[in-house]
Amino acid sequence: MENVYEECLCTERIDGFLVALLPFAMIEKLNIHSEGYISERLLYQLKTILVPSLSANITEFHSINIDAKSDGMVLESKNGVGTALSCGVDSFYTVLKHLNTEMEGFNLTHLTYFNLMNHPHWKIFGEDSSRDFSYARMDYIKPAVKELGLKLVTVDSNLDLFYHDFSFLGTFTFSYFGTVLALQKLFGKYYWSSSHPFSQFAFDFEDITMFDLLNVQCVSNQNTIFYSTGSEITRLEKTAYISDFPVTYQYLNTCWHYLYNCINHCDKCKRTVLTLYALGKLDFYGEVFEVKKFYQRIDEYFGYMYFKWMKENYHSFYTEIYDCFVERNIKIPYKAKMYAIKLLCGDIKERYVKLLEIF
Repeated sequence: MENVYEECLCTERIDGFLVALLPFAMIEKLNIHSEGYISERLLYQLKTILVPSLSANITEFHSINIDAKSDGMVLESKNGVGTALSCGVDSFYTVLKHLNTEMEGFNLTHLTYFNLMNHPHWKIFGEDSSRDFSYARMDYIKPAVKELGLKLVTVDSNLDLFYHDFSFLGTFTFSYFGTVLALQKLFGKYYWSSSHPFSQFAFDFEDITMFDLLNVQCVSNQNTIFYSTGSEITRLEKTAYISDFPVTYQYLNTCWHYLYNCINHCDKCKRTVLTLYALGKLDFYGEVFEVKKFYQRIDEYFGYMYFKWMKENYHSFYTEIYDCFVERNIKIPYKAKMYAIKLLCGDIKERYVKLLEIF
């Protein structure tokens, strides 16, 4: 973390540690006892709303007791307004929506990037691989932060190692909320960029961002209020919004696995280029995506989209893209449909093999 923000680290409360470790405690059936103080509002919300709700609706999360003293006093704060910048679609939407709001107190002052990547992808590259990636991504976003005219707050954490063998999508939001609460004397408001529209709210351990709306309410305290942003519209609508801002032409980065965008391996990158193509905006993004390669293999990408659309269940990412194709009268060639059938057959074969392994 930058030296200038050291004074904002909260030593008066254990809020950050409690929230960051909550998934671990609930998964492992461990009660929490601490001599430290917890913000009164936070403790109430965790004990009476969040823990009972998660344990009642998600098998992996068990009911636990939190035994600690509470403190209702508001701490002295810089009252900054922050959000994370990964340079992905969701984060760019939040940032660009809150640069100049009608209410000055809700305008962004800081952007953050925390090393919390306990994604399964990193396990194969060694213990410290997520830290190496995070450092590289921090360097990547710095020019974007400068162009946006905001301040950057970075935090190096060992939470990625602590949760190394746990589900990334089942734990990481709490790691992030906890890190923000460790800086509650800096942030009065913090925007959490949600991936899913409110209509898809669900309790799902495979992706706990499905219930962001509940989480942000329950981890807020007297000092820091979290807001779920971006769930009022769809991913395609967010992509359409950010594509009107030239800063995204240089810095949009959606890749889970690599420092720079790939369009051959990563589903997020494929989905993004297909969305931009459907919107008629792909050609603006030649600096960050291999647009020429996309056009050379366009039938394969169309076929991939068609395959994912046929398989889609509760997510609507590819349904949105397909509907946009239909609306703009973009035809899916015969070759693309045949490629989709090939992918579908391969998927069925893979499922059949896994089923045989069970028996």
